[in-house]
Amino acid sequence: MTGILLVSHGNYAQAMLETARMILGRQEKLLAVGLTPSKSPETLKEEICHAIRSMEGEALLVFTDVASGTPFNTVALLSREYPFRHFTGINLPLLIETLASRPYVPIEALTQNLREKAPSTFIDVDEKMAGASLDF
Repeated sequence: MTGILLVSHGNYAQAMLETARMILGRQEKLLAVGLTPSKSPETLKEEICHAIRSMEGEALLVFTDVASGTPFNTVALLSREYPFRHFTGINLPLLIETLASRPYVPIEALTQNLREKAPSTFIDVDEKMAGASLDF
């Protein structure tokens, strides 16, 4: 099953994780990391690395809240070191749909579904970076 890591400003990622659990029940391989005012970008990076390593061996989908913010930039830099797919612009309906689908489909189908469902709100960072266009 594809692991999912939510990374955001503040407590948004944690709130989405908790809301998803309230709707769908207990979720395995779902983690959240947030950049709070008391946390340095380096601490955020360490927490993201720890979360990624805890799901090593699994396909991993990382969602960030907004393009070009510190959580996004940190995840984008870490994509050079770790294998995962990165989407930015996460929202609760798409998270719920992804969580409900992931036990049944591989990561490629999940990412294709995300690109089809919300092309105006979601950005496939990997696709953008492969095209060398960094206009977010």
